[in-house]
Amino acid sequence: MKKRKIIATVGPSTFNEQIIKKMDEVGVDMFRINLSHTVVEEFSSIVKKLSSWTSKPICPDTEGAQLRTAINGDKIEVLTNDEIEIVNKGELNNNQLAFNTFDVKKILHVGDLLKIDFDGVLVSIIQVSKNKIIGRVISGGNIGNNKGVAIDRDIILPSFTKKDLEIISLSKDLQLDTIFFSFCSNHKDIKILREMFDYPVSIICKIESKGGLSDLANICKESNGVLIDRGDLSREVPLEKIPFAQTYIIDQARASNTEVFVATNLMENMIENSKPTRAEINDIRSTLLEGVDGLVLAAESAIGKYPVDCVRIMSRIIHEVDSNNKCTLEYLTSLPSARMIEPHGGKLIQQHITTSLKSLPSEKLIVDENCYMDSFQIAEGTYSPIKKFMDVKELESVLNNNTLLNNIPWPMPILFQTDKNVVSSLPIKGDVLLYRENNNFPFAILKIKNIEKLYEKKKIAKLWFGTDDDKHPGVHNFFTKGDYIISGEPFLLSTYENKDKNGYELRPKQTREIFDHNGWHKVIGFHTRNVIHRGHEHIQLESLRNYNADAIFISPVTGVKKKGDFRSEIILTCYTELIKRDTYSPFGALLGSFNTYSRFSGPREAVFTALCRKNYGCSHFIVGRDHTGVGNYYGKTSAQEIFDKIDTGIKIIKTDEIGYDNKAKKYVSKNDCNNNLKELSGSNIRELLLGNNELPEYLIRPHIATLLKNLLQKTPDRLFEH
Repeated sequence: MKKRKIIATVGPSTFNEQIIKKMDEVGVDMFRINLSHTVVEEFSSIVKKLSSWTSKPICPDTEGAQLRTAINGDKIEVLTNDEIEIVNKGELNNNQLAFNTFDVKKILHVGDLLKIDFDGVLVSIIQVSKNKIIGRVISGGNIGNNKGVAIDRDIILPSFTKKDLEIISLSKDLQLDTIFFSFCSNHKDIKILREMFDYPVSIICKIESKGGLSDLANICKESNGVLIDRGDLSREVPLEKIPFAQTYIIDQARASNTEVFVATNLMENMIENSKPTRAEINDIRSTLLEGVDGLVLAAESAIGKYPVDCVRIMSRIIHEVDSNNKCTLEYLTSLPSARMIEPHGGKLIQQHITTSLKSLPSEKLIVDENCYMDSFQIAEGTYSPIKKFMDVKELESVLNNNTLLNNIPWPMPILFQTDKNVVSSLPIKGDVLLYRENNNFPFAILKIKNIEKLYEKKKIAKLWFGTDDDKHPGVHNFFTKGDYIISGEPFLLSTYENKDKNGYELRPKQTREIFDHNGWHKVIGFHTRNVIHRGHEHIQLESLRNYNADAIFISPVTGVKKKGDFRSEIILTCYTELIKRDTYSPFGALLGSFNTYSRFSGPREAVFTALCRKNYGCSHFIVGRDHTGVGNYYGKTSAQEIFDKIDTGIKIIKTDEIGYDNKAKKYVSKNDCNNNLKELSGSNIRELLLGNNELPEYLIRPHIATLLKNLLQKTPDRLFEH
């Protein structure tokens, strides 16, 4: 099935580079310019700006043969049985009504019934003379400016207004190749419009009058597409018959193999509110199931408060309708997948178990904090598609090929490493209960698949860490942890409650739900082990702007740290304060800690941290030049270069280390070889704090500096790891 099109109307809410680019990315196929609300003198400038922001077609929509209101001010209120004076546009005073025509007396007759703006106001003409025209208000309400007017008899209006002809000429100069033809009521006018261009154009005729319905079959044959404007059509077709008129037009278009689109009231609730109504979603679904080729956002995108969200939601509804998913319980309760990045390997692993105390295994095993964290992250899907601690065969595949045994890219060994004493107390296969150190409650069941001895540990270390030097912290940990590995699947017990868990820790299923709720599809992940400084802040904001992202997911690592590091709660507190002050506006920001530990494995760990954030739902990930480096064991750019060799499926944003140019008063890359650069780092902040020195504003925001100094004075032992 060919892609359904989303056509978005450009207006005050959307005429902005960032918004147009975002709408382009999330699903708009064509941008429509409504000439009824566009000044001729500004048209070329509007098109040129739009063309610089998007490569999608830009399409003018003619005014066409329609009467429109003209008033002084935004609106006039009329009451039922009031009288209202109607004048020519040039004679307009307060509380009078005019139309977009040169001589209203040539159009209106006594007895005419006027329907103004989707039946909002009804006016009956009771007097037409040389001096004045008087209308009696049959049904009161507010009359806005430039609103459509229908008369209950056929009147002759030119098919193209003076403005239409001027803008058609400009469109030709600009080489625009798609035109929406409003109030098309005669197929012969389509030929006239084509002849105004000396190159092929696509003409989409809007069906919004009885005339259009009367000549529908011929209009469908002559045009490239038809657009059902349900709003204007409802002035000439009873409201309760509009759904049937829609079906009639779709059937006629299908008979001639003509594309058909639908507009008006698709998501009108989103002019003011962030979500459509259930009725609107059902209307869109039903319209799509009737076989339309596309949908049009009008006021929703032109003047609404949530134009990008409108496109996102419409894209998702189209995706759900066109995916032909079976309506199962699993489908109904799963999060929408449209436009959100898939978990690595295609499925988010979830391994939980509910069982009674009597059914728990009798075998028990106490694990260290790192093993606890790995068990938790495997079961919660952070390491998707990994379901178990690796065996020797999978370890070798990861180290030699950077892939799992199923050929899915993966660079990091995930091992349950232990010693001979522990192994001797365990069954070779079967279920064991896992306990954290110093905790009397089991947190998981490990389904043991195999227990194997590791041979040639120096060779493994060389492949894993790039060195077998025992001074390397990762190598040292590997050498001292034992010569055996247990492969098996951990399942978290539903009865376990982690009372030590910080309130910022979010599971991948939760972050994906948050991103979906907020309408974030392009989310940049940021890995950190430090308090926020202006260098990191600069990188984050530049990435958001350069990639026109929806939001940033700030993901500090909160596992075991080394002495002298800032404590996790301090890092989280600083970022919370930064987000509260709208530092990242107009972009979204979410803070969610990642409970893991450093493997000290350089480039491999850079890829590992990226894949974990992909599973959290991040589409992009920031990687610095020395990302996850340790000592001098890895090259300055090796953490970035490895992504050229491994297909992660997540967009990597490679950044340089940032310094502050004291002379130019700006943040620049350290690669610029500028001697004026000031150092920006968490270590610098720590040294200044401990030395009781001032924290300069170029290094850290004043309110964060004040927060840290106050914490140091009140609770000095809480600031750093001991």
